[in-house]
Amino acid sequence: MGLTVELAYDCQEELRPLFQEYTDMLVRESPSVADYLKIQHYDAELHDLESKYGLPDGRLYLARVDGAAAGCAALRRLDETRCELKRMYVRPQYRGQKVSTALLDRLLADAREIGYQKMLLDTLPFLTTAITMYRRRGFQDIPGYNDSPLPETIYLELEL
Repeated sequence: MGLTVELAYDCQEELRPLFQEYTDMLVRESPSVADYLKIQHYDAELHDLESKYGLPDGRLYLARVDGAAAGCAALRRLDETRCELKRMYVRPQYRGQKVSTALLDRLLADAREIGYQKMLLDTLPFLTTAITMYRRRGFQDIPGYNDSPLPETIYLELEL
């Protein structure tokens, strides 16, 4: 298996379907996520990914397995010391092949290189495999840090 992780600024046409699959999955599992996506201005984000995840303070990655788009993840600046992991998604046929681990490893290295001290994320309880991965990597539960209207949201943080 040839697994690669690459900056995705020049391949957004391959990336957008992954973002859409990710949000479709979230809405299927938890319909109230649709309201949260409106608060986040997701439609605008999808058409201008670089403004939210652009260099030098953010990152946007595409993972490939044998050349095929397999997953994505992004990093965005919250403030001078904190960043947020966003839009981590791996297509079902590539799960269990360390794609999410490769994406997370890359983003953690980038966050440290940029100079962030903490990485935050929010997730939902049904994403059990992702939550297990985050906790194994040292992410700890924290109080809410954003305007999520979803009471079931889980908030995690990692000291970098």
